[in-house]
Amino acid sequence: MKFIRKKNLQENEELMYVPGLHWFFTVKYMFLSLPIFVILLILWNYAEEYAASGWFDGISNAEELKFVIRYVFLAALLAVLLVFICRIIQYLCVEYGVTNKRLIIKRGVLRVVIAELPIDRIESIHCIQGLVGMMLNYGTIRIGGVGGNMPAFRMVGHPYALRRKIADIIERNKAITVVHGQLPMIKTREPIKEEPIYRYGTFVRVIND
Repeated sequence: MKFIRKKNLQENEELMYVPGLHWFFTVKYMFLSLPIFVILLILWNYAEEYAASGWFDGISNAEELKFVIRYVFLAALLAVLLVFICRIIQYLCVEYGVTNKRLIIKRGVLRVVIAELPIDRIESIHCIQGLVGMMLNYGTIRIGGVGGNMPAFRMVGHPYALRRKIADIIERNKAITVVHGQLPMIKTREPIKEEPIYRYGTFVRVIND
């Protein structure tokens, strides 16, 4: 939280809540790639049967099939490791913050993106969770504001706690505005000025019955 705490807080602004990325963010694509490795292991174990059945054109024996599977397995493993390293770097460079005045999102490594939204301009809060998200307690919070939407809090841990915190800050700011707000000015009627009986040099006689 170096960026939010030291570089981006304004005067009289307090950091109220610090949501964090869920740990599943770093290993998400590793879990998604598991079926590929399972299929490669099955092909490796039954290489002789598949080679004899002629399923793969140009491969006549089990040794050639195992050779191809070995290199495909290594290439897939290298790709997954590279993605895993990139996700760890992204995990370390993402910062979320909720202050008493605004929401702050900072993400990016080579190209840093910063998004802010004042608390008093929030119109809606959407919490999105899939099946895995409900099991591991993570989700995405989308904020709708006046004039557009803010970049979402993606894969944040304890999403309902973040939603409740934002709602509490909104209600607290409304209460402070009501208590410390200025009273409306009451307009008073100006007294009616009586016009003189002499108008434009002409004498007007007032007759009282």
